[in-house]
Amino acid sequence: MSSERQDEIQWLLQEHGNLTVTELAKRFNVSEMTIRRDLKNLAALGLIQREHGRAIYPPVLPTEILMMSMGEAEREKARIGHLAATLIAEGDSVILDAGTTTLGVAQALTTKCTVITNSIPIAGVLGNRNEITVLLTGGEVQGKNFALVGPMTRSVLKGFNADKLFLGATGVAIERGLSTANMLESEVKQEMLKVAKEVILVAHSAKIGQIYFHTFARWDSIQTLVTDSGLEEATRDKLISMGVKVLLA
Repeated sequence: MSSERQDEIQWLLQEHGNLTVTELAKRFNVSEMTIRRDLKNLAALGLIQREHGRAIYPPVLPTEILMMSMGEAEREKARIGHLAATLIAEGDSVILDAGTTTLGVAQALTTKCTVITNSIPIAGVLGNRNEITVLLTGGEVQGKNFALVGPMTRSVLKGFNADKLFLGATGVAIERGLSTANMLESEVKQEMLKVAKEVILVAHSAKIGQIYFHTFARWDSIQTLVTDSGLEEATRDKLISMGVKVLLA
């Protein structure tokens, strides 16, 4: 009975695109818990996508989910990505940190190089580009941004020597440096910083001035900031005086 219901759920989703758990429970006259179990099974097979009390067809790829989270900042982040990608020279070995702005770098990247990343969406974007060699770190998957974190990720990074690191941050502040609210991500970023010759921070201007509970890097670790034109002039001047090159997309 459950397999027949799951087949019918899939057909309904193909017809309607998305349906809520409540709608499906009423349709089949079963409990919402039963529908959630059905959707969990279908999602595990890769047949649908579950999201906030509803089911979606066709399944959404990790890259698409991350792109949707860019919201209104998508255009600025795309411009930041395009400008940052021009800093990569042919033959470079590059680390791309997980995040929406670094995803923008990956989308703009066409230069022949080697990319090491802990981001499943970035690996998906670059994986079919013949001129780019992609190495995925491995590790525990974080559902929010499909980043790989944990001891395996840190251990793999220790073995690399990168020419450039394109780094993301949740908070960026003059007085407290780069910060994040996730300790697992923070530990991975610190390992990336240890193995890169040059560090380029890519960050939307809305993050400048934000401080989160763990600082993972100070400004003396950063050579370049690539951001958008929303950066305040006073902040730009202060960073330049601290020895940070500032590029506006």
